[in-house]
Amino acid sequence: MIQRLRNKPLLLRVAVLMSAVIALGLVSILSSAILARTLEGMAAAINQSGSLRMQSYRIAVALADESNPAAERARQATALAAEFEERLASPRLVDAIPGKTASEVTRAYAQVTRLWETEMKVPLAEHTRLLASNASSDSKALARAHYLAGVDAFVAEIDALVLVLEQVAERRVAALKATQAVALVLTVLAVAVTMTLVHRRVIRPLGELLACADQVRQSDFSGRTRFTGDDELGRLGAAMNLMAEGLSQSYSALEQRVAEKTQDLARTNRSLDLLYRTTATLSQAPADEGMLHDLLVDIERALRLGPMSLCLCQGGEGRGALLVSTRPSTDPSPCAGERCRACRVSSAPEEPAASQTDRSGRRILAFPVGDRDRHFGVLLIVPPEDTDPAPWQQRLLATLAGHIGTALNLQQRMREGRRLALHEERGVIARELHDSLAQSLSYLKIQVTRLTAALDAEDPDAPRLILAELREGTNSAYRQLRELLTTFRLKMDDRGLNPALEATVRELGARGAVQIRLDNRLPPGLLTANEEIHVLQIVREALSNVLRHAHAQHAEVRLYPTRNGLDVEVSDDGRGIAHQADRTHHHGLTIMRERAASLGGKIWLEQPAGGGTRVRLSFRPNHGDRPEAMPAVLLGAL
Repeated sequence: MIQRLRNKPLLLRVAVLMSAVIALGLVSILSSAILARTLEGMAAAINQSGSLRMQSYRIAVALADESNPAAERARQATALAAEFEERLASPRLVDAIPGKTASEVTRAYAQVTRLWETEMKVPLAEHTRLLASNASSDSKALARAHYLAGVDAFVAEIDALVLVLEQVAERRVAALKATQAVALVLTVLAVAVTMTLVHRRVIRPLGELLACADQVRQSDFSGRTRFTGDDELGRLGAAMNLMAEGLSQSYSALEQRVAEKTQDLARTNRSLDLLYRTTATLSQAPADEGMLHDLLVDIERALRLGPMSLCLCQGGEGRGALLVSTRPSTDPSPCAGERCRACRVSSAPEEPAASQTDRSGRRILAFPVGDRDRHFGVLLIVPPEDTDPAPWQQRLLATLAGHIGTALNLQQRMREGRRLALHEERGVIARELHDSLAQSLSYLKIQVTRLTAALDAEDPDAPRLILAELREGTNSAYRQLRELLTTFRLKMDDRGLNPALEATVRELGARGAVQIRLDNRLPPGLLTANEEIHVLQIVREALSNVLRHAHAQHAEVRLYPTRNGLDVEVSDDGRGIAHQADRTHHHGLTIMRERAASLGGKIWLEQPAGGGTRVRLSFRPNHGDRPEAMPAVLLGAL
């Protein structure tokens, strides 16, 4: 039974034990009630049976009292005998007598009843009859003596009945005490077993479960509970152990992953730092041999992959033009000879690195150095024996090689841009010299020839006229030279076009009495540096013409975007273009038209209805080599 109970759920076991405690309490109460019910009439029965003794003696006293008349004694004896029988048959006594004939109390009561009926009642009745009649004194004395002789024995039987009743009552009280004691002991045992079970299978397991939960809450997964089994808390303990084991493994796996991610982040930070240093180095100085050597030393120190070298090719001929190595004495590069094997590596291989071997048979990894469609050479790495760089190192090296190629390409493009800008500026200088000083010098040469002829002709007025024209031509040439020098010295800083326009307006406005107003509505960054230079030169040339030829009081420079590009207007309130069209030595319009053509635009000379002249330039900016972005920029500006 106990073993079967152990296999039951914990709640069922506790319920069974609590039911046992309740059952024992109910049994104790019911037994006490039953026993108390049996004891209810015992005290009255004992008192009633005790009164029978007194009644027997009263009858004897009434019979022996000679002081009363015989008739009175007979009456008293009869009344006392009737009272005795009434007490003997009283429910207080009869109810305490069990119905079983074998009962000790029943036998004692039957004995008292039999003796009364046979031994005591008959002599008493005979004596009272004799007392009532005129019988002889001897007969009366004999009947009274017969009753008095049996009184003691009869009282002894009554005492026996009283004793039996007392013993029965004592036994019932003892049974009640025993029942209460047994019930109490059993109840205490049941409660003790219940408390032990609750302590062993509830309190202690719960305590250990709470301790394990606290350890888990503090990220300590080493705690385990000893209480496992088939009951509820046992299964909960097994689940807690399993959960702690799983959490421990998961936490260890997460710690390992965090360590790996931390290592990856640290490696990524180092890679980004190396990329930043490389980009900063490549952007701050030209890519010469010394800078490239320092760069390779930095890369080798950061990656620790072995000797590195950079082999740059000469054009597309596959010749090694420049070899930069971190350890020249080891000669890790196959870059040697008239046809360099390293320079013949494809600029866009399928794999990030191509494997080669040098003259000594060592394996070398080659990373192409190039940008877009240009190939400049290879970055060569001599890895340790039987090892390869990690994939992230190979990707980083490929990226670094690409950055070097981008820097070389940018440097080459900058050289080409400077060369083209120099050629273009030389062409502009040549055109301006041809259209200004060259024409003026040709005119002066013609005037000198005329002066020589006039001197030979001995005409006194002609030389003076020619000298006046020479003086005017010389002044014009000198003025043109000053304007050209000012134009050639014109600079534009990083602040952009608007500050340069403001400086030009202040400079030219200070030369004469013309008030010049600037209205620039172009958004910042709309024009390239070349476009800004040409726009500034055109505005400057137009304002110079206003100062020299227009005789104006006011001038205005307007720059504003349109749906097709942008317009630049220089207007004045002077004499108008009709008074300027046939002026001698005026070559500014030709120069402006050539600059407008270089911008891909046109220049118009207009004469407004109110007078004066308006020079209007219209073109579409390239917007930093991104023409597709122009409509959105211009519409936003509008």
